[in-house]
Amino acid sequence: MNRNVTRKPSKKGGKTYLKYAILILAAISLDFVVSHVADDLVTYKYESEFDAVTAATVKVGLVPSDYDGLENPSSRDADITYEQVEDMVRKAIDLQGGFDWVIDKGDNVMLKVNLVGANSPSGQGENTDVRVVKALIKIIDEFTEGDVEIVVAEGSARTNDDPESSSSVWANSGYTALKSDAYLNGINFRFLNLNQSIDDVVEVDLGDKGMSSIQGSVYGVHAAELQADVYIVVPVLKIHDTGITNALKLQVGTAPGCYYGYNKMAGTTHSPGLYHDVGFRRWTTEMIVDLCNIADIDFVVVDALMCLETYKTYKGDNQVRMNTIIAGVDPVAVDHVCAELMGLNPDDIAHITLAEKAGLGTNDPDKINVEGATISEVAKRVKKNTSENGKFGQSNRTWILSGPYEGTSIATEYIPGEASVKAVPGQDGWTQPVYFFDDRIDLSSFYSDQTNIVSYAYTNVYAPKAQEAELWLGAQEAIYVYLNSELVYSSTTTKTYGDNDIGSKVATVQLAKGENALMVKTLNRFGDYSFALNICEPETNSIYAGNRVKGLKFYQTSGSTPLQNITGEGKLKITLTPNPARDFVNISVAAEADEPVRIIITNLKGQTIKSFAGIRGSQTLNWDLQDETNRKIQAGTYLCIWESNGKRQTIKFMVK
Repeated sequence: MNRNVTRKPSKKGGKTYLKYAILILAAISLDFVVSHVADDLVTYKYESEFDAVTAATVKVGLVPSDYDGLENPSSRDADITYEQVEDMVRKAIDLQGGFDWVIDKGDNVMLKVNLVGANSPSGQGENTDVRVVKALIKIIDEFTEGDVEIVVAEGSARTNDDPESSSSVWANSGYTALKSDAYLNGINFRFLNLNQSIDDVVEVDLGDKGMSSIQGSVYGVHAAELQADVYIVVPVLKIHDTGITNALKLQVGTAPGCYYGYNKMAGTTHSPGLYHDVGFRRWTTEMIVDLCNIADIDFVVVDALMCLETYKTYKGDNQVRMNTIIAGVDPVAVDHVCAELMGLNPDDIAHITLAEKAGLGTNDPDKINVEGATISEVAKRVKKNTSENGKFGQSNRTWILSGPYEGTSIATEYIPGEASVKAVPGQDGWTQPVYFFDDRIDLSSFYSDQTNIVSYAYTNVYAPKAQEAELWLGAQEAIYVYLNSELVYSSTTTKTYGDNDIGSKVATVQLAKGENALMVKTLNRFGDYSFALNICEPETNSIYAGNRVKGLKFYQTSGSTPLQNITGEGKLKITLTPNPARDFVNISVAAEADEPVRIIITNLKGQTIKSFAGIRGSQTLNWDLQDETNRKIQAGTYLCIWESNGKRQTIKFMVK
């Protein structure tokens, strides 16, 4: 049986919609599926295959309960009322730009919440606080003057809960009671369990946009998600084995339990599960990004009232009260801010960095304007999940490679003067930059399972200051690590490292301010050829150890570190608001020097749509989204390119 699902005219970036059909698969052995897909796993991709366009500047609203702009501010350690929560939600939404270019009258709005614990009351930190959802329902209804349909949706990994059942997670978290709440009387909203009814599951094929080869880039999701005009995610901020659970990770809940099984990994007679591991490879990150691509998130409101550290579930001693609401249109930027609020480095959260590569948002702090309170005012250092690779942070995943060289000795110099080599992509036998999808740099796959070989991996490292740092490393066989021509670590032994011990501190190293050269030389005799490497902040407390050095960046072409752009040095900043745009966009130019700036708007093919020349100083251009022939441009993704004093930079924006 096939069926097409037609999505309502959308404001979600003007993309060409895929056809969706019910996925009916024959019942097959799960073991067969694992062995079959494992033969075709894609474990790496050249960086040139990603969309490398710099994301636009975005706003994120950050409102703690003691924010001065609230009607009744209160301590961040105190219990707060529903009225205070609603005020915080309203303020966070307003600070990041409001709903003006997100929601229209007549829209179908889906609120995707986070419901995990069946016996976890609202406000405990395990499930999205029902007060935040109640406030959103009220605010959206007011904004649309009642002309709206609101669907509160979730697909719990634990159970096929009926929202109407008095013993369900919906009821125990206070959601079911909203239907009889006098404050919401007359508002058109309903609950939807995304796990129910295989008849509502549709197949989405992401094609070339898909990241997870193990899923074949094909996913089953509930039809209602695709039909929503506006998709708003409402996570509760928690630590998880992926680093954090927030806006991006929350999309795993869109995978229907009736299709994937009720822990989302079990599989059913209709499909294999959502694999998290095959062999030593972890695939959670790619699946998160793929499901985010399908969801096409329009807005995020984060419940950071009561957060959880160490685990995603309440354990009795892992609550962290923040009394904070975060809001924004860019889910990557929101997750970036939330990671920092918990004392983590966003560059250590693999699904954040990969989502940026996939074009889903910005992870660049220079392009995230936090409105309201500052991150430093609100942040609390939380305990990480150390049972998985969360303690390690994230391995640098992009390298240029040289080899393989036949040999069984790590001591032999296969590249003369190897310690002092400054490798250049595509020259002298070095590859172009290669991105690996796992913390383990899968050299076995790259070198087609050859044994008795040696190879080299190289990257440059930008450090914001001269400082001592920790080298965290995992390797299977002999390995040398050179930093700025010095051998900072060597091992000639054979060992084992697994997902729960992917790396640990092996040495203290000294970073120079600015550019550093990092070379890794590895030997493979026995088969599982991989290594994992991170450079972390010095830390004596193992609970907090393993965070990548703040501001540190890995990059492969000397002198091209992303931090060396003049927008981050106060000379010139350009921002576009709103983004996505609908009827207009404000292009704000802030320049200290009296240098002429030229702005060019192009489509993704590089064709010029509009240009503005001779701009000086600080000013704001209000562009009506008409091209040079005075015709309104179509919905889609565009580039804003500015040129000044021989320098050029590009940011991306969207028109709905």
